[in-house]
Amino acid sequence: MSSNSNRMANPFELILESRLGGIVINFILIPLLILSALLLPPISLADRLLSFGYDSIGRDGGAIQDPDGTQVTFPAEGVNRSFRVKLSAVPRSLFLEGAASSSLLAAAENIPPNLVMKSPFYRIQIKGRSPEQMVLKLPIPNESEPYATLDLYSWNGDAWEWIPGQKILAEDAFESNLDFTPESIVAMQTQAVNPNISSDYEISSPFPEELQDTLVEINPEGVYLDVGGRLVGNLEQVPDEIMLGPATVIPTIRNWFDDGSIRSDLVDNMLIDNAARDQNIQAIVGLVEGSGVAGVDIDYRGINPNLQREFVSYLEQLRQALPPRAQLSVRVEEPLQVSADSWETGAYDWRAIGRIANVVKVPALPDPRAYADGGQMEAMLNWATGEISRYKIQLLLSTDSSEQVNGITRNISYQDAIEPLGAATISQGEDVVGPGQGVQFTLSGIPASSGVQFDTNSGTYWYAYLDDNNVQHTIFLENAASISRKLQFVAQYNLRGVAIQNLLDADTTPEVRGVVQKFADLVIPPVENQYSVVWQVKNQDGGLIAEEVVDLSAPDYTWTAPDAGGSYQIVAAIKSNQTGSENVDRGGVAVLVATPTAVPSPTPEPTPTPQPTEEPEEEAEEEAPAQAAAPAQSQAPAAAPSQPAAAAPPPVASAVGNLPFGYGIQVDPRGNTANQIALIKGMGFNWVKFQMAWKDVEPSPGTYNFGMWDNIIDAYNANGIQVLLSIPKAPDWARPPDDDKSVEGPPQDPLKYAEFVGRVANRYKGKAQAIEVWNEQNLYYEAGGQGRIDAAKYTELLKVSYTAIKSVNPDMIVVSGAMTPTGAPFPAAVDDVEYLRQMYANGAKGFFDAVGAHPSGFANPPDALFQGGDYDPNRGFDDHRSFFFRNTMEEYRRVMVENGDGDKTIWPTEFGWPVWRFTGDERFTFAQENSLEVQAQHSVRAYQLGKEWGWVGTMFLWNLDYNITSGNTELANFGIAGTPTYDALAAMPK
Repeated sequence: MSSNSNRMANPFELILESRLGGIVINFILIPLLILSALLLPPISLADRLLSFGYDSIGRDGGAIQDPDGTQVTFPAEGVNRSFRVKLSAVPRSLFLEGAASSSLLAAAENIPPNLVMKSPFYRIQIKGRSPEQMVLKLPIPNESEPYATLDLYSWNGDAWEWIPGQKILAEDAFESNLDFTPESIVAMQTQAVNPNISSDYEISSPFPEELQDTLVEINPEGVYLDVGGRLVGNLEQVPDEIMLGPATVIPTIRNWFDDGSIRSDLVDNMLIDNAARDQNIQAIVGLVEGSGVAGVDIDYRGINPNLQREFVSYLEQLRQALPPRAQLSVRVEEPLQVSADSWETGAYDWRAIGRIANVVKVPALPDPRAYADGGQMEAMLNWATGEISRYKIQLLLSTDSSEQVNGITRNISYQDAIEPLGAATISQGEDVVGPGQGVQFTLSGIPASSGVQFDTNSGTYWYAYLDDNNVQHTIFLENAASISRKLQFVAQYNLRGVAIQNLLDADTTPEVRGVVQKFADLVIPPVENQYSVVWQVKNQDGGLIAEEVVDLSAPDYTWTAPDAGGSYQIVAAIKSNQTGSENVDRGGVAVLVATPTAVPSPTPEPTPTPQPTEEPEEEAEEEAPAQAAAPAQSQAPAAAPSQPAAAAPPPVASAVGNLPFGYGIQVDPRGNTANQIALIKGMGFNWVKFQMAWKDVEPSPGTYNFGMWDNIIDAYNANGIQVLLSIPKAPDWARPPDDDKSVEGPPQDPLKYAEFVGRVANRYKGKAQAIEVWNEQNLYYEAGGQGRIDAAKYTELLKVSYTAIKSVNPDMIVVSGAMTPTGAPFPAAVDDVEYLRQMYANGAKGFFDAVGAHPSGFANPPDALFQGGDYDPNRGFDDHRSFFFRNTMEEYRRVMVENGDGDKTIWPTEFGWPVWRFTGDERFTFAQENSLEVQAQHSVRAYQLGKEWGWVGTMFLWNLDYNITSGNTELANFGIAGTPTYDALAAMPK
């Protein structure tokens, strides 16, 4: 055994001990072992050498950052395996010159002409498995304005791709949350492209020749979704001039009909049924290929929001099934704004749809207030262009008027839009009058509505009304001016173009078509458009004896009966100044003028010779009030001249503490005055409150816009309703140069404000009864910005304002500016009770006749008293005394008594309980706790408490009619017109 082993081992030993074996071991085997140790884990030398400059990202996530502040973050939930990543920046100048590297030369040479590079070229290189999520933060480059048209792009090796991302202007940065990792990122300034103009087309209707060279795309209607995913209808009746014309033909497939009905069930059922979905996709592909059209336009409405993922999957499958060159366009529905920079899109995932579709049609917002500078339309497009490439977005407009009910908007004809305005009717006077008597006419639907409003921002006339079921309808009258304004957003945001519904209809005016034709050349002409009411008076023979044209927003007409008796017909018609528009008859009213009968003249009697009396000195109407240094208690104001037969009334300052309890409510000054007065009188209330913004009345020094206010205050005064004017909001010219102009604020010089309120007090002497000096001054957004809340400065403003008001109008009640109940900390707010104490500490006592308050109730009963802890653990907005009506009132009373001011009353100039009507403001989610019935109960009980306490003056509920005039804002949550609260307050014993 031993000898055999030795014989077998000897050759091996000989080889090892030989010269050849030494060479193999020393120069081959040992180097291989060393090399393997270096290359294999844990040393991994090759990987380390090739990954120089890379950072490791483990499964816990991590971030990398460029020295200029650009940062890429990898959330842990998006990292399945560790990897290495490198972020490098190539300066813009080197990149554009092609000097960076040969691999990037193609990227520099292929930047599209509509993009201008503004940032460095940021390269993101990954070794290992790419993460599934990434958050990019990129500083907005210098000199890259306008920010609204700035985008992110990435070079993928073959072409430039758009990258979604939102601009955070407060941080001057882009933020992009991605489900993939791009190879690079660049900020590009976009340029306008020739607009793609498309329009729907009703099959077999005549085609306007003047638009033949304007439209780039035509969307024939007539194909509809049916049961089981099938399609009904075809394109056989589309004329050859359309199919063979210069415009691209892309038919629309709909689940809705011209009468406004929507078959959302057809879409929902198809999305959850694989067989129906496949059949629908095959039918659409067959339509595209069989008809020779260039693609398909999907317009499915009312989809269940819970089917968002299914709808995206459906579109992905449709895109894959369509021919590669076929266009897929998708219409999304109007989004709901849930915060300043976020929107809820229901069943329509805008980012995913934008990735799949060639074109996304985004509806323009219907509310005309959205079109103000910095308004909701800009906010929506700022967000939308961060979710969808702007070169895929077509703004969807309609030349039809529209009606909005319960958040759903439908197009209606011009005739249907004006029908609710009613017919000519008598608003004041009788249908039998004597010579010289006046009769006032209006349209019968106006008193039941907000009145027709004209919005200068959008060029739109609109009105709102409540139907017999107390459901609000808002009507928007579309015209050339409003279309022109909306087209400006296409140019402002460099969008792909515009899709215009009903442009080809026979009743579309030449002005509207002319605006669209010029827009094809990126020209947006200024357009003035006006709707009017034409009032005509005809005699019994039909002869025209008088005519007056008034704006539709002020449709009343007053006629003075002539001396000649007889029967007269007063007729009305609504007219547009657009060419080709016909007057729309609104009917007429017959008025009989009684023939005067001669009466014998009595024998004249001699009268006593009048004795001369001293004439009072004439007072200039707009004289600036004098400024005094002391309050009324220490220096009585000069008495106003009076007639000898009557003694001058005592000044209000001498009757402090004796102001009676009163019933008031705040209304929207833009609403219909006659209707508001009727509603207030119907409630048995005797006070009304308006907010008169100083900046609107005096936009520049010495320039006054009192016209609207003169009409309003005269009307209320004539109807015996007393008026409180709350006057905040200084114009920019009067404010400090360094305050925050994005919020409201007081003037730099309090005497400027005092001069203005003194002017108001003088102008409306005997017509308005009270002025509230400022509003919610303990909050930053009424104080000029954070950190600027100052009770001492406000008290100074109050003192000089009180003196200015009383010096020209001693009877005017002065209410201190009501504070908002809050426990929020400085610099955003100051506790309202503490603020009131500071006012007294700074000498406010004696410079107001009543203390203003805003005792908000939130979702808590007016009787409820917060005494610490959590009032109801099952809900919020109840763990601080500022959430309780009673606490606010009793705390203010305590501070007043402590300061020897217990003989004054508190005036709640705003209070109320909102309901969950407008859901677009998350600050008011608590309103879900308040039903309409609860709102009614709490409102009635609050008035009862105020009267029982004995130290409360006039109470003003917030508000009467903002649910009609501002249905798309949080203000609507508090409106009571047409609700059980109105009925309960009207029935409440006074």
